[in-house]
Amino acid sequence: MSSPLRLTRQVSERIGASSTAGDHTMNSNTLGTSRSVFVGPSKINGRGLFSRRAVPSGEIVGRLCGVILQEASKRTIQIARNRHLCSDYIDFVNHCCRPNAYVRVEGDSIVLNAIKNIGREDDEITIDYNCSEFSLAESFMCRCCSVPNRICGYQYLIENNQDEYLHRIARFVQPHIVQMSSELKKSLMIR
Repeated sequence: MSSPLRLTRQVSERIGASSTAGDHTMNSNTLGTSRSVFVGPSKINGRGLFSRRAVPSGEIVGRLCGVILQEASKRTIQIARNRHLCSDYIDFVNHCCRPNAYVRVEGDSIVLNAIKNIGREDDEITIDYNCSEFSLAESFMCRCCSVPNRICGYQYLIENNQDEYLHRIARFVQPHIVQMSSELKKSLMIR
């Protein structure tokens, strides 16, 4: 099986991602808004995804497509149980505990929707990985809070009784994550 890094390079070659003077413009096969989204310097983590246009709350920022893998990796987003989307641009969708976008799964792609207004070129597009991953392949410390949180996925929040956090993100959690967490809660009660 190919590594996720090799697969992302293959995806990049297949879709013909272009780059220009310091940023990458998304090809329309990758994000539905090719002229409005780009990769640029991030205050959160190296490089991030940004919008060239203002995106009002509730509107679609873009669609992300790629290769589907059965196992999670650092470079995937979970779209169903044992189904993970691998794309070059997932690396640039950085985590924030108070994000401005969320992931909605549509078939074998994800749609990034604005939770709040996203400014033109100055607001990095961020998601909360606890809403899109049951269990991250590699946990990390957030870089958005004054006291960093460990980001491990939704399962960690349940197992550690993070009720306030769970309540705050409830409307953005993917349905397959909710189903998997119900199964986990049942198994924890059986113990």
